[in-house]
Amino acid sequence: MSRFEDLEAATLERLRTLKAKPDMTINLIDMGAPLNAAGYSQEEVLAVLLALEQEKIVALAPGNRLLILKDLPQ
Repeated sequence: MSRFEDLEAATLERLRTLKAKPDMTINLIDMGAPLNAAGYSQEEVLAVLLALEQEKIVALAPGNRLLILKDLPQ
């Protein structure tokens, strides 16, 4: 598994921990701080979030928030 795939899995797991569901917003600090503590850079986290945005799973929202658009993939 590549570092990107590892981070994507960690990101989805973090979203599940935060009980993310459609139409919910999550503070990006709550999302990114644990991933940064796990050794991933902000740039790497942003790359994964942008990939999830392209897949229309999440959207970056005003106020440093992440909007969940649909159920998270398994």
